Amino acid sequence: MLQAQVTLQQSMIAPGGIHLDMYMVTAPGSATEPSDGANQTWDLSTITVQPVGVLDFVTSTNTPYAATYPSANWVWAQAPTGMATDYVYLNISASGIEVVADDVPSETNNYTDPKRVLQFPMSLAQSFTDSYTDMDGPASVTWSYTGHGTAITPLGTFADIAKVVSTEDDVLLWNTSPLYPLVIADGNSMLVFVPGNVGISDAGDRAAVQAYPNPCTDHLLVEGALDASWKITDLQGRTLRTGTFNSVELQQLQTSDLATGSYILMMSTKGMDRTIRFNKQ
Repeated sequence: MLQAQVTLQQSMIAPGGIHLDMYMVTAPGSATEPSDGANQTWDLSTITVQPVGVLDFVTSTNTPYAATYPSANWVWAQAPTGMATDYVYLNISASGIEVVADDVPSETNNYTDPKRVLQFPMSLAQSFTDSYTDMDGPASVTWSYTGHGTAITPLGTFADIAKVVSTEDDVLLWNTSPLYPLVIADGNSMLVFVPGNVGISDAGDRAAVQAYPNPCTDHLLVEGALDASWKITDLQGRTLRTGTFNSVELQQLQTSDLATGSYILMMSTKGMDRTIRFNKQ
């Protein structure tokens, strides 16, 4: 049950920000809405995704409209391919994440009473209701943390994901280490975000990570991992083995004692997680 106790909090946000690749879901395949409850496995592997741009989740300093929104300290800077960047200005504190303005500047929507989209701390089965006022007038929304588990997507497998839903038909899957929206579905469209770089300031240092052979038998070779801690989990999120890679040389993980089946290799370095799913024969 330890897997069920992930509590959302401000400390989960990467201090240096995070750069995310953005994908649109163009076909759902056989995937269904993630179920509620603890220790779920959400198989979204059959969805079809199309790359549509990037999103930077960073501090608002030096962004074009920071002076207009002095109460905002973070932004989601969304840059669709071939289009100008739009900004969602946020105030993030120990009590939660509030939207100060969104769709800036293309269709700017200012909030005279900010809209809270996440509460800190927030644990599984907790809810909160927030009243806000934007350019359409006053409104109210309730957000509920309804599920926790592992999300399997065509872009990777992600453990310790929190499902948060709203009474405005939003479904968000929050990655929790670091904290960022992995999936956002609003009833009209569904976007998936995955880390693109090791960090905003270290984009040039990223190295591709590969694991082979897949499927494997006695060992798994990992290439391109630098100073990364790693763990192998099963699809239920249970940790089976942990360790550290200390160089970029070819690493070898023994897999002979693993039962036949599917596993997840999770690597963490410089505030970014990478995941690779592999099969043991």
